[in-house]
Amino acid sequence: MEIQWNNSLATGVDTIDNQHKEIFARISALISLDIENIEPAKKEAELHKVLRFLGGYVLDHFKTEEEFMTKYHYPDYDGHKKEHMDFLKSYSSLVRMFEKDGATDLIITATQNQAVDWLVKHIKVTDQKMAYFLKPRMSKT
Repeated sequence: MEIQWNNSLATGVDTIDNQHKEIFARISALISLDIENIEPAKKEAELHKVLRFLGGYVLDHFKTEEEFMTKYHYPDYDGHKKEHMDFLKSYSSLVRMFEKDGATDLIITATQNQAVDWLVKHIKVTDQKMAYFLKPRMSKT
């Protein structure tokens, strides 16, 4: 599995695109780990770092998007926010698994898959729909 930023993921809203690029870079670092040949302490540290990042940075990113949606009266705010909440529930589940079992290969793979699958789908559908609405309104201010 590979995750790499490309122009098909661009929303055209620089603040959001830059935040997405940072999220991709961090998740890419986790994906590039050779989980079968890495020492357990390193595996634990890397997964902890990514989970901590997701818990902080992604929350800030969601807040940024939600502030834009509120400011410009985005009509699908509730649906978009629900997707954010769904991600956070899944993320919380991964954190609980990590706290209980440590950095197992299963948790690392689940984190990789969940983050990649959700992020790409969310950006390509939900965020691009939001950006399509926001861009003309943002350019007027």
